[in-house]
Order: sequence, then C-alpha cells, then structure tokens
Amino acid sequence: MRPAHVGLLSLALALPACYDFHTVGPEDPPAIPLPQTVSVTVAYVQPLGCVPPGSNCGGPVTFHASWLPVGTYVTLTQTAAHTWTATLRDVPINYPGVNVEPYRVYAVDPYRHDTPTGGVSAENLIVGGEKIVKFENPGGTREQGLIYIDANGNGRTPQ
Repeated sequence: MRPAHVGLLSLALALPACYDFHTVGPEDPPAIPLPQTVSVTVAYVQPLGCVPPGSNCGGPVTFHASWLPVGTYVTLTQTAAHTWTATLRDVPINYPGVNVEPYRVYAVDPYRHDTPTGGVSAENLIVGGEKIVKFENPGGTREQGLIYIDANGNGRTPQ
C-alpha cells in the first residue's frame, strides 16, 4: 500500500471520530414559568332572612371562580349559622399585574333560587378576607364579583 493510500485511509477513519467540534447549537427551550399559587379562604354569608324550616337555607352553597377549570365549582361547608366557607389551594396570583384582569367570582345560593338572580350572587361573598364590592352585571343571573389575589392569599378590590 502506498503512503498516500494509508494517509487517506487514516484520515477517513479519523474524521468521524473528530465530529466533536459541533458542541454549540440549539439547547432545550427555557421552562415556561408557572404562576405562583396560594391558598385562599372563601366565605359566603346568607341573608339573615334565611330561617329554617320551609326554606332552602340548608344549602349546599357553591362557589364559582374564573381561575377554576370551566364547568367546575367548589361546594362550601356551613361553618356557622348563615356562613359557608372553604379554603382553596393552588389559586394563581394575579396581583399586582400589568394588564391583568381581575378574577370573576360568584356563589350559587339555593335560598335565593326564587329571586331575579336565580340564586347567583356575588353579594355577601368574601374572598381572601376582602368583601366583594365591585360587580359585573349586578342584580342579574350573570352577577359576578371582581377580585385580585395577592401573594399572601389576600383579596384586593380592583380600582
């Protein structure tokens, strides 16, 4: 074998092993940051006119929020006379935020079923310790309260 053939054969065998020069290139994309979450206490106070027997004061009262998956709700537990509560885990923080919409929340109270709201109410609802005072579609079947949730699990009323 001629030296030129040996040299070409050596080069042909060595080149695939030297493909280590290609170390710079695309990397895995950065992880998508998940929103921080907190636990939030929710309370609903039924109207004082709700007196058993013969009324639907016994519930159950359900809580609905825009951060919950569509079609789901939380059944509140009666913890005192006229008071229904729950602690919700993994609520995404949306306060402070730039161009962030407040959450929309409401309760469905069977005692109010025969009212113009059809049982839907954001009135008498407390989210993260903050009484709901800002409403969308007040007094109707689509009544919703507006609230932000901060990093401590406290409610914040939109300005």
